[in-house]
Amino acid sequence: MRQAAIDLGTRAIGEGQPCFVLAAVGSAHEGSVDTALKMLESAFQMGADGIKLQIFRTHELVVRRHPSRKDFERVELEDNQWRQVLRAAKTSGLAVVVEALDAPSLALAEEEGAQAYEVHPSDMDNPELIRAVGQLRRPVLFPTSASESALREALELIGEGPVGLLHGPGTLPAPVEEIRFRDLAFWKDRYHVPVGFRDTSDGGSAFALVAPSLAAAWGAAFIEKPFTLDRSQRGLDYQAALNPEDFYRMVELLRQSERARGDGLPAAAEPAARARRTTGRVVVAGALIPRGQVLTADVLAYKRTDGRGAPGFSPREAHRVIGRRAARPIQADETIREEMLE
Repeated sequence: MRQAAIDLGTRAIGEGQPCFVLAAVGSAHEGSVDTALKMLESAFQMGADGIKLQIFRTHELVVRRHPSRKDFERVELEDNQWRQVLRAAKTSGLAVVVEALDAPSLALAEEEGAQAYEVHPSDMDNPELIRAVGQLRRPVLFPTSASESALREALELIGEGPVGLLHGPGTLPAPVEEIRFRDLAFWKDRYHVPVGFRDTSDGGSAFALVAPSLAAAWGAAFIEKPFTLDRSQRGLDYQAALNPEDFYRMVELLRQSERARGDGLPAAAEPAARARRTTGRVVVAGALIPRGQVLTADVLAYKRTDGRGAPGFSPREAHRVIGRRAARPIQADETIREEMLE
């Protein structure tokens, strides 16, 4: 039986927990360890709960004559540089999630204390790497953008270890029509594990600021969103990435939407009672009512008061007043209360 919740760092992810926000670096560091460290610091300031780092060795990833080999080599960080970044990440207070694209990179991440792993969509057909990830017995995040047969096989390979699923289209940037928030419930019901949303919508659109809030409303337990230090530079992996200030706004909107969502129960009575005290009508004396007079409907009025003092009778409770005698004189517009009646 799969776990309905998993732990990422010091945080639990699952039903009843705040939505976990994962800031994805990708290759936006452009091969600079200084930029990677700045992004790490920025992720903390943006309000993220964790950071996702993608580690690879070019010679393990592509053949020598691959058309993009030089691009991979340009952004590849050396082992000692990755150790520096990973050690800084461990002390940052953020949960550290690593997307290792080869076995040596996986070993390096494990040596430096990575707390969880994510499998790249292109590696969902790589059982050797998935098996190696599973043997570490740490939380693993699988993308749902692969075929479902590949996902089922990956879950079998991983065994009973903690697992989360990441729903989101594989295109970059993703057209909004491909996002399909309703599929979050499908994956959750089918596999009974925490399901998150990997947002690859256009980072330059207004929709990118609210998409995580919408995903959380549809049941996403965690959010992954790419970011970059300066989107205007149109660097690597910028298409779906947010600038730090927009990422911060995104998180702020998400937290506000969580507070607005409620706890699944009817609204508390106190806010409604407060509103009634300030705008609701109560039974008041329509004119001076002498002591001993029997109260009839024609001597009553129904008006708003300033809400101060003990509450009186609502208009629907007028039957509790009519037919009773005044225990003392009641002034015009005075709220009629129980102690005023015989």
